[in-house]
Amino acid sequence: MNDYRCFVWDFDGTLYDTYGHIVSMVKAAMDEMDLSHEGVDVMKLAKTTLHQACIALAGPERAEELLRGYFAHANAAGLENLKPFPQCKETLQAVVDRGGVNYLYTHRNNGAIQALERDGLVDLFKDFITDEADFASKPSPDALNWLIDQHRLDRSECVMVGDRPIDAGAGKNAGITTALFDPDGYFTPEDADFVFTSLMDIPDTLMEQEFTENNTET
Repeated sequence: MNDYRCFVWDFDGTLYDTYGHIVSMVKAAMDEMDLSHEGVDVMKLAKTTLHQACIALAGPERAEELLRGYFAHANAAGLENLKPFPQCKETLQAVVDRGGVNYLYTHRNNGAIQALERDGLVDLFKDFITDEADFASKPSPDALNWLIDQHRLDRSECVMVGDRPIDAGAGKNAGITTALFDPDGYFTPEDADFVFTSLMDIPDTLMEQEFTENNTET
């Protein structure tokens, strides 16, 4: 197995445990629209894309209204409810300690970087791609291809780590290895090259345990 060195991380549901809050805001927006969410697994729907979830929950004719309602609640909430998963810092630090490099690729706006700064994690990353970069959305490989070209990365050493099939799709379309963080068991080994239930298992499985002189920073 390759010794992977370049880890491109998604934010929501991968590094930060935000889906509970996302679900509550979607439900709040549905309540305002008099839409029932009783018996609906909003979390599972959100594991596709938020836009697809809104179509499933509100129908094509009201999906955009629901999406606007969600973003209104999300903007009002700010960064307060963005919390890293347990082992997030230890996982990112392990990548660096073993000679690897972390990158962020998220559809979330610059608030993701602000959360990393607040939580003392930003220095563990070399570069960031957020919504402001205006690349085509995942599973398009455009952002990953730019990152790889910009930093002259070896695709055989790169892993796209996310929590949804669109993350794995972006990695696959960019010709790099894919990994899903899936603590709730939504996916199968067919959905990505690797599926993990623990963040720390990612560097433990995909990297050499000891830093060697042959490993130099990208």
